[in-house]
Amino acid sequence: MFFSIFKKNKLKFVSPAKGVLKSLDKVKDESIANRYLGDGFAIEPKDRKIISPVDGKILLIFPTLHAIGIKNYDGPDILIHIGLDTVNLKGEGFKPFCQVGQEVKKGDLLMEVDFELIKAKGFSCDVIVLAQEKASFKILKENRIVECGENEIVEVKY
Repeated sequence: MFFSIFKKNKLKFVSPAKGVLKSLDKVKDESIANRYLGDGFAIEPKDRKIISPVDGKILLIFPTLHAIGIKNYDGPDILIHIGLDTVNLKGEGFKPFCQVGQEVKKGDLLMEVDFELIKAKGFSCDVIVLAQEKASFKILKENRIVECGENEIVEVKY
């Protein structure tokens, strides 16, 4: 029983994108940087692919395609927010590969994103992962380039 409690309290996510891993403190949005929307991490992307960092079920995809909610089977539910203020693009530059209700595994492709378009329109491209429940994240590879699907990039306690 002790082992199962320990396992549930300390989790590792895989990287949802290739890019520079950073703390939420480095995100240029006060609500996110101050963790008003939950703790998590961000990646400055270097590739178009966004994959599931956890095993779970797609709970929501915003109509503007800039955010995906996932029920995490092994820990806190998460929200993947792609870019800042990208809601204003109304889906332009986003190509979904998942749908609400779909079960996903770590590494499953969720979205392809035209980050060059997002930059050209003047928006931040940060891929932000936020816990939707009380959790704390320890960044294990801060300010380093992580590969899409790379293990042990953060440790999550909840």
